[in-house]
Amino acid sequence: MRNKLFALFLILIFASPLYSQSYQTEMDSLSTLKKSLTSEKDYLNTYTDSLANYINALDKVLDKNEKELAELKKKLFIKKYGRTKGLRVFEGRIWKGMTEEMLIDVWGKPGKTHTDKHPWGVFTQYYYGDITYFFKNSVLIDWQQDSEKKN
Repeated sequence: MRNKLFALFLILIFASPLYSQSYQTEMDSLSTLKKSLTSEKDYLNTYTDSLANYINALDKVLDKNEKELAELKKKLFIKKYGRTKGLRVFEGRIWKGMTEEMLIDVWGKPGKTHTDKHPWGVFTQYYYGDITYFFKNSVLIDWQQDSEKKN
């Protein structure tokens, strides 16, 4: 039994420096890894900040371009239809008496159209989703929503 205890004691004495050396090596390795990851984190934070600044700059350019485009559209509609009607078209208003072309400038091309030709005039219907616009000789005379049609 004494020999076994002595052998165990010797093993502990010789293993202790090996364990502490292994522990120190692992600690050094983890410290190096921590420094590397911290450096990478700092780089990524800097990169993220630069991307955020770039996005902000692009947003400002986009806002400026949207304002310029709106101003150009406004001028185009005023030149095309006159001041009063051009401003109405620019603002997206719909009114009886506007032309088919004006409605297309406001809403875009319709999903569907239907035209009937009679001796007393050409009647056209423009369908935009659940709204139907009625034209007589290319002039808007009325409109109706599907919910109104059901009543």
